[in-house]
Parts: sequence; C-alpha cells; structure tokens
Amino acid sequence: MKDFSERYDLHTHTTYSDGTFTVRELLNRAKYLGLKGIAITDHDTMEGIPEGKKISKELDLDFIPGIEFSCSYEGYEIHILGYFLNEKSEKLTSKLIELKKARKERNEKIIKKLNNLGLKITVEEIEKEATGAIVSRAHICNVMMNKGFVYSKGEAFKQYLGRNGVAYVEKGSSNPLEIIKLIKECNGISALAHPSLVCNSREKTEKILDILIEAGLDGLEVEYSSYTPKETKYYRQLATKKNLLKVGGSDFHGGNRTGVDIAKASIGKEEIGIILEKGYKEE
Repeated sequence: MKDFSERYDLHTHTTYSDGTFTVRELLNRAKYLGLKGIAITDHDTMEGIPEGKKISKELDLDFIPGIEFSCSYEGYEIHILGYFLNEKSEKLTSKLIELKKARKERNEKIIKKLNNLGLKITVEEIEKEATGAIVSRAHICNVMMNKGFVYSKGEAFKQYLGRNGVAYVEKGSSNPLEIIKLIKECNGISALAHPSLVCNSREKTEKILDILIEAGLDGLEVEYSSYTPKETKYYRQLATKKNLLKVGGSDFHGGNRTGVDIAKASIGKEEIGIILEKGYKEE
C-alpha cells in the first residue's frame, strides 16, 4: 500500500450531499489508507462537519472542515472549495438555506419533466434516497436505476439529467465572486476546484482564475483524481505563478463516482501549512 502518512485529501463527499459513504465510513477508510488528514467538502452543506470533528479525534486524523459551493460564471460551471469557515456565521447559515431551497425547486422541475415523459418519480422517493441534507441529480439517477428506467448512471445523465438531457433544468447557482467574499467574511480559505473542468480553453480558464483572484481567491486545486501528470505539473506551476495556495484531493463520492478512491489525489503537509495552521489555532 502507498505511504500516505504525510498526505491530506482535501476534497471528499459524504451522504450529507451526494456521496455514498457516511462520515464515519469515510474517515475509517481514510484511517485504513494511512492518511494524515482529510477534509469533508460536501456540496452546499456543512451538516457533516460536527460529526467529522468528533470522529476524526477518535481516529487521530487531522480534520479540515470544508464545503464545496456550486457556482456559475459567464455560462461556466465553477466550484469553489472553502476551508475552516466560521460555521456560526449568520450570513453562511442564510446562504446554505437559500441553496437548499434552490436545489429543492430544481429537483421538483426535473421530476415534473420526467413525469411528463412517462417516468413516474416522486419527490418523496428521491428524498428517501438521499440520507443527508442535499438532494441532487445523483439521487434522482439512483431512483431511475432502481425503477429500471435506465441501466446506468451514464445513460441517466446522457439522456435525461445532463446538460443535453431532455429533463435537464439549469441550476440557480451562486456567483463565485460572492462566494469567495462570503468565505472571507467567515474567516475561511477559498480555492478553485478542478480547474480542468471549467472549460476546454486553458487561456479562458486562466482569465476566469484572474478574476477570482481579484475577488480574493486563496488557492487552486493542483492535485485531482482525473488529472494527467502533465495537468498536475501545469496547475502546480500556475499556482506558483499566481501565488496561490496549493490544495488538492480525490473528489471522492463513493459508489456515485466509480474508480475514485480516497487519496487517489492528495497533497503534502508542507503545501497546506497555512490552512492547517489556521485550523490548529481555531481548535
């Protein structure tokens, strides 16, 4: 087994959003693999963080409380990771309630489209599928598979739920500039997640990155499960060039993203010193 004793996976998801591992299952897996530390970065929710803090102490794991905000900018889907946010912030609480409501409204519209296509699914069924606070397209997909409407996740997203699918509904996403400002106001650290997925043009991605930096972005995800070695080198150099913190992780979703295990991408302790120092001070 690879030595992860000084490694940190700063991008994982649990059943509180669209992952299939509970917080305990995720942290147990991280401990088994020998990781030094791990972050939980569920989509648009921090409900798993108190549990994560408690269990990580039991397991002697460094724990980095986090979140992943789904945003859009000029038609591009952009995800912003936040670490060590003040969870007691009223502005943060209000924002998370707003995002949960927006997801609920989107899901209802998707279900209506599916029903009109003869695929009978109810809100109650997808809420039962989702054990956490966030109900996503992944949960709708699972219900569709359970009912035999589709045979695979790929089919569900290609034909129905993906951007070109017949039941697709645009998500009322956050503005990343506002999210970066919110993270700052919550004394947190922000990073652009998986920049390779923003768009096919590195030139355009870098222009967007510069705009995010101007808004106060702190870091860039330089290690990611789908990066090639050339991509990893490029993003590491880009982070150095832009004077950004280097963060990274697997984007683990359990059974909802096959072939990606915890620690498939990770970074060393020295690369996240500022983040860890902030966390230790908080404790």
